Amino acid sequence: MKWLFLFVSQLIVFSLVIPVMSLAQDNHYSWKQFGARNSILYNAGLSRFEDQAAVILNPATLSSAANSSFNFNTNAIGFNVINFENGLGQGFNLTNSNLAVLPDMAAGVVKPWKRQKDWVLGYSFYQRNSDNLNFTDRTESRKDIIGESESPGAENYLSQYHLNTKMDENSMVAGLGWKISPRLSFGFSQTFTYRSQEYIENFSANVIPDLNTGATVDLVGTSYNIYFNFFKIFTHTKIGLTGKFGKWDLGLTLTTPAIGILGTGEMNADLSLINVRLLRDTTGTRRNFLANGRFEDLKVKYKLPLSMSFGASRQFGKVIMYGAIDWHSAIKRYAILNPGDASFIQPSTNENVLYTQQLLTVWEARRTVFNGSVAGDWVISPDNHILFSFRTDNFYSDSPFREEGFSIPKKVWNNYHLTIGTQRDFGNSEWVIGLRLNRGGRNDYPQPFSFTDPTEDNFFQGERKTGRITSTGIQLLLSYTFKFGFLGKE
Repeated sequence: MKWLFLFVSQLIVFSLVIPVMSLAQDNHYSWKQFGARNSILYNAGLSRFEDQAAVILNPATLSSAANSSFNFNTNAIGFNVINFENGLGQGFNLTNSNLAVLPDMAAGVVKPWKRQKDWVLGYSFYQRNSDNLNFTDRTESRKDIIGESESPGAENYLSQYHLNTKMDENSMVAGLGWKISPRLSFGFSQTFTYRSQEYIENFSANVIPDLNTGATVDLVGTSYNIYFNFFKIFTHTKIGLTGKFGKWDLGLTLTTPAIGILGTGEMNADLSLINVRLLRDTTGTRRNFLANGRFEDLKVKYKLPLSMSFGASRQFGKVIMYGAIDWHSAIKRYAILNPGDASFIQPSTNENVLYTQQLLTVWEARRTVFNGSVAGDWVISPDNHILFSFRTDNFYSDSPFREEGFSIPKKVWNNYHLTIGTQRDFGNSEWVIGLRLNRGGRNDYPQPFSFTDPTEDNFFQGERKTGRITSTGIQLLLSYTFKFGFLGKE
């Protein structure tokens, strides 16, 4: 039972390195990389066994594992900067930066028997995704906003904005691979994921006339404060095939939509208007309005789509070339959190509770997405490799910015990744070190609010236009693998 002892011992080792956080994005399927070699040769593991991430990428490739092994894989240091030019109006720029120095994945392969057609077990505990976006700014200026009959001259305009959204997904997966013929292999895996999300968005704007100016109004303002969080546990199945045809290695996977297991969420919301004049009010009377509520034990829905991946690889002299395509199906709009017909607009009535869902539902929709990658492994010697890859990372959100309620994904732009590195083998040890560069953005990213043109008609939130947003990052990839050798039996 040496293989059982090996499996348990690897689990104990991993319990010391459970991942906590790293850099990622909230709106992309292909941001994260998993595995030692595959951290650089993205999706190379679809067609060949490259490392212990096989159980994540294509469990069929587990059948080609030569021995039992354990891998600890990490983004040792990662730094990413997001700059939103004119994010809150002309001249008001927003910047977010993240630094992470923590592990990503630990995984193992257990090959209990030497016979090639016997099954091979793979398992992993890894951080599937993580994201943190934090934007904040404040302005204080003199603007002539209130009519001269109520406030002669310019008033003091004070406004501030804050957005903080955090997301984490941690997964565990186990799978098996078999050789069903000399050319073909089959495998499947089951993944369980815990996802948590926290969202905070605050905006306030106040207009204050100067003292002793003859103003008949002392303060006009608006306030917008939203907080919600939830967690969801879900699972999905991956089925994989690999085939060897001449000099080509091919791999195909199908991943089922996620099945929810359990989850719960909560929400706090507060919206207020102070001394405002409504356009439809012909009397010119200023009034106050308040919407305030807390919603607990909300049911949570969270969906992942059906997806398929295809990969191919072939050796040309000393260089192994890889190519891969990912496809993810669309998901129609659905509610992640729905507060229902609960009290929100105050004072609460049988009529205005019907607006609660319209104002506060947290929802999303996803479009069909294709991503592609090319990679290469230059085998300088059996113990020395140069690795590189380039890949696309397109966003999936299909949620318009201007609709009511809340759509969680904020990083609505395409990314592109270039990764280079080296692999060195020393006996039973293998080291992989690399650098990943990423770049993305768009020139028409909508502003959440605007400081530059507040009026009473827009409740001092400004006429929201668009700005230019860019995302630039660099990550150091570091991975260590220990190969146990053959520990099974004939």
